[in-house]
Amino acid sequence: MKLKRKADKRMLSALIIVRGIRLSARETKKKALFSAHTDHIPTRGASGGLYDALPDSKTIIINEELCTVGSDHALITWFTPGQKADTSVYMGRGPVNLSKDTFQLDTEYHYAELSGLEPSTRYWYQVESNGARGSLNAFITLPRPEGKRLFSFALLSDAHLTCGDPYGDINEIYLGKLNEYSADLLIQCILDSKKRNVDLAVIPGDLTDSASRLQYQMLRDQLLPRFGNTPYLLCPGNHDKFTKTGGLGERGFLEYAANREKSYTSAVFRDCLFLLVDSCRQDDNLGYVDREQIQWIESTLKGSGGIPSYLFLHHPCNGFDVWFGVKNYRELQKAIRPFAGVQGIFCGHMHRSKVTTNDFITGSRPYVVVPATVQFPCAYAVVRVHERGFEYNTYKVSRLDLSEMSRERVVFRSGGRAIYTWYSFGSIGDRSFSYSSGRLYGPKQYELSFTSSHARAAGLYDWAQSFDGASLAYAESGNMSRVILGRYESFFSAVSAYREKLLRYGVRAVITKDGGIDRPWR
Repeated sequence: MKLKRKADKRMLSALIIVRGIRLSARETKKKALFSAHTDHIPTRGASGGLYDALPDSKTIIINEELCTVGSDHALITWFTPGQKADTSVYMGRGPVNLSKDTFQLDTEYHYAELSGLEPSTRYWYQVESNGARGSLNAFITLPRPEGKRLFSFALLSDAHLTCGDPYGDINEIYLGKLNEYSADLLIQCILDSKKRNVDLAVIPGDLTDSASRLQYQMLRDQLLPRFGNTPYLLCPGNHDKFTKTGGLGERGFLEYAANREKSYTSAVFRDCLFLLVDSCRQDDNLGYVDREQIQWIESTLKGSGGIPSYLFLHHPCNGFDVWFGVKNYRELQKAIRPFAGVQGIFCGHMHRSKVTTNDFITGSRPYVVVPATVQFPCAYAVVRVHERGFEYNTYKVSRLDLSEMSRERVVFRSGGRAIYTWYSFGSIGDRSFSYSSGRLYGPKQYELSFTSSHARAAGLYDWAQSFDGASLAYAESGNMSRVILGRYESFFSAVSAYREKLLRYGVRAVITKDGGIDRPWR
């Protein structure tokens, strides 16, 4: 047994997370080389790999993921390529005598939200479609933040609305950015978040792809009105300030989207302070918060009377991501350090789920990177505010077909889909956490899996169906697949299961911490 997936994957190399770099005409032509592969999600018989390792008559459960865990709910998604099936989940507080619940019938894309759960409680679950079962897994729900629940707000970032005139960056060509579905994804995320009865929405930048007049007009006339009577707050992103290709830049953001005079502002909502910071400069992909804004942040927090405060900006300002984030992040961190009321700092830009802390400067308050709506996992987040803290959950868009399409379009070396998924999706602790009275709580999951050739992996998957179930997923090597034999809430539980699987199947599986390829935040 060994722990793998080293921290120094070099963050998928510099190529994978550069944002806003426009490709030359010569480089853009490379897109045609991948079109046959990336236009549609492969079906069995077409991909020559993971999808057709088993006969067409078999139901394959792949990409089963615990998307988020809250104090009273959890969301699980999976895919059954080429097979429309039921979306069923067995669940209980112990590994036996689980109760079955069916959420949907006749679909390839499975979205199961488990509700009515108790806080800080371990649950066991197993997904099922057409009689095929995933592995038996476990998680622990979040503790509920202290005090009465006050309200909730949605976070939707990096929509990159294109209107048929995409900027043409590497995310579109290599990393699954769905430019042609950017409007559909933003609309669906808005509708999904409203179904969760959010009281407010915040978009921390990159509403448009190149700040063109057409993009801003569509945003103003067709997209933002979808919020209806739900108020929304906006920050500009670096793409919203582009003028390189005839974009309107900051003027377009202020006139068509924010409808205000300055690019930064503050608002009080239900006795909480929201600071909307502008970390962007014209035609610059890197972030910077000028001295004027630093002073404004300090004076605004001083005058707030210590009420709970939330700070939003487009660029990350903590953790490894600062290499492409706010250049003067230390100055920003020191400005907010004295104010105990600051609950959390939220940003976008990196198109990933990631949570970090800075114990030395700002203590345990979380710095949260929100995933993109336009790129895998095609997700949004909801923050549920309590009197002494909040709960954070990330949700894939209910259009799972588009989320899976984005995953399939990743073309980055042989194991690009697996590597980029680990990067962009993050760990369960990056997608779900609670922060209460200065303490940060995040769930964990440890995966027990076996990686082998597609054929051997398919054989083990088929064999496991006769016992306790399994699912399939991409591996880091393009000519191999991962068989998921179990996911557990603790390393000890995973070790215990390892011995059992070794005796049953005779394979030496590996134990890995769920998601994330850089160092864990806790």
